[in-house]
Amino acid sequence: MPIISDRVEVERKPRLGGGGPGKIPHRRGFGGGDDGDHGNSGDFRSREQRMRRYRVGMTLCIISVTAIFVLLTMVYVLRMGKGRFDEDAHRWVRDWIPLSLPYLQLWTNSLVLLLSSLTLELARRSMAKKEEFAAMGIVPPRFKRDLPWLGITVFLGFCFLAGQVLVWNILRAQGAFLASNPSRSLFYILTGTHAVHLVGGLVALLYAVAGRLLATKFESQRIAVEVTGWYWHYLAFLWFGIFALVHFARG
Repeated sequence: MPIISDRVEVERKPRLGGGGPGKIPHRRGFGGGDDGDHGNSGDFRSREQRMRRYRVGMTLCIISVTAIFVLLTMVYVLRMGKGRFDEDAHRWVRDWIPLSLPYLQLWTNSLVLLLSSLTLELARRSMAKKEEFAAMGIVPPRFKRDLPWLGITVFLGFCFLAGQVLVWNILRAQGAFLASNPSRSLFYILTGTHAVHLVGGLVALLYAVAGRLLATKFESQRIAVEVTGWYWHYLAFLWFGIFALVHFARG
């Protein structure tokens, strides 16, 4: 004889805005523990991945630049002590003439570059705070001390390059041309190579400064400043190494 059950299966639907997902099936916008905020977390992961990739690329760039300047330093030191072979006298002749460096201008350039590294760090921290406010959905407040640090950094970078051109003109006025002596030619090569790499950093910073005009996302500007900051601080450190080399290894 068949048995008839009086149990009725009731379909349970997930409640909106519950205290947590529990055993409720996963649906977008349901459950208090999830909040349906998948887009923001995905954007965050995407931003972190982009930042990681750019940092790896910048690390490789810094390693390659270091290799170039290590090679130039070795050439500088070896050429200073080797001299040239005089075929008429059949002996090695020392042809290294020490440079008369314009120290006042060089120290001024060093101070300008050091200040630009400081202002770039302030710009990086300011943008990091704005990003934190934006993540909370809050418009970041503007303070009187909220200066355009990034624009100041770019200005100081161009001032450093102008100061380097002034140093080269001073040496030219002294008769220190590129091919006149190995000490002079290597000085031009060292400082000129450093200036070229600094221009590369300025291009990246100009991209971040002109973000509003180019309708660039704040995220891209933030990444450009963060990654270029490594490069810029490294070039400032490298400059003092070059300065120490041409001062202590003049011959």
